[in-house]
Amino acid sequence: MKKSSAAKIDRTTPDREEMIERVTALVPSLAQRAEQVEKNRTIHPDTVQEFWDTQLWSIMKPRRYGGLELDYAMLVDVPDYIARGCASTSWIYANLVIHDWMLAMWPPEAQDAVWKDNPRALMASSLIPNAGRATPVAGGYRIAGRWPYCSGIDVSDWMMMAAMIQDDQSQRPIWLVAPRSEFEEIDTWHVSGLIGTGSRDVRCEDVFVPEFMTLNPRMARGGPTPGAPHNPALVYQLPVLGLFPHLLVGPMVGIAQGAYDDYVREVRERVSTYNASKLAEHTQTQMKVAEAGTLIHAARLLAHDNIREAERIAESGRQPTVGEKVRWRRDGAFAAQNCVKSIQILQSAIGAAGNYLSHSFQRRFRDMHAAAGQVQINFDINGADFGRVELGLELKNKAI
Repeated sequence: MKKSSAAKIDRTTPDREEMIERVTALVPSLAQRAEQVEKNRTIHPDTVQEFWDTQLWSIMKPRRYGGLELDYAMLVDVPDYIARGCASTSWIYANLVIHDWMLAMWPPEAQDAVWKDNPRALMASSLIPNAGRATPVAGGYRIAGRWPYCSGIDVSDWMMMAAMIQDDQSQRPIWLVAPRSEFEEIDTWHVSGLIGTGSRDVRCEDVFVPEFMTLNPRMARGGPTPGAPHNPALVYQLPVLGLFPHLLVGPMVGIAQGAYDDYVREVRERVSTYNASKLAEHTQTQMKVAEAGTLIHAARLLAHDNIREAERIAESGRQPTVGEKVRWRRDGAFAAQNCVKSIQILQSAIGAAGNYLSHSFQRRFRDMHAAAGQVQINFDINGADFGRVELGLELKNKAI
């Protein structure tokens, strides 16, 4: 079989190891700021600067724009560590950094428009096609709509949006990139979890987007894209929607790990208020630690296993099958379920102390359940998609 010309990924490079060391060193300060991030409903400005200082913002950006061009597993691992300190910061980070990866698939003119004059440009998104409409005009599209859930918009310069093309032929989705300044922001994000993400709505009435600032989602299903001649690295040939749930698993597994670490640290020394016995000596405590820890570990393994398989397929020069992509999405959703179950197990064991607003556990619990509401990791949807394909039926979700 013909081999891909894309550069192979070296998972042992010092660059990757160094980035994990850098993000690990930031976890204590992220944890100290978590309460303030929630109160202000936005990422802490010192964190934004630290992510630039440590190059964390640059992990998925193409090298030709000063990025590190690291492997997709970093989209799981770095948010994992960040979320151990602050879930909202991790959610923002994951949602912004993936757009660097996606933009590398766009026509080179779009990449130049975003990065040439400002290599530090960041991009929020709302990839919900039915939220907006795109009307074809000479040289591009005019878009209008109202889009929800724009995580990290406070620190973004650009927006990556989805809309439905309205023409005489049919309705079909399209992805578009436009300056943040073209949109009106609506302060809708008054919620119980992931409060610090500031995931507000945006709207516009009549904004022109040039053709080169758009991408047909079908061109990002795996394999060469319009950006491939300029960004030939294998990481930019992986399927966007086929692996998308794994992006969200990163913050969720980090939330779960943070809750687990907090619980274990406390329970090692904690004494029952009823009989003065050490909780660590209780069999039920030991079993809950075992089950929660296994769920977290399994979630992480599932994500990494699927990413490695996707990389092997890209290296072989072929595109992933629909069956492979729906299986990856099923596994990503299942990994997310594991994270939710793990924190529920710990919540049942931590006792009343975990309810205090001063305790980090209650924030982690709320953030986890807010994250679980993201449609891309809904197991009922992804499980049904997998089941249809596995049973020989036509997949209704054409985006995959």
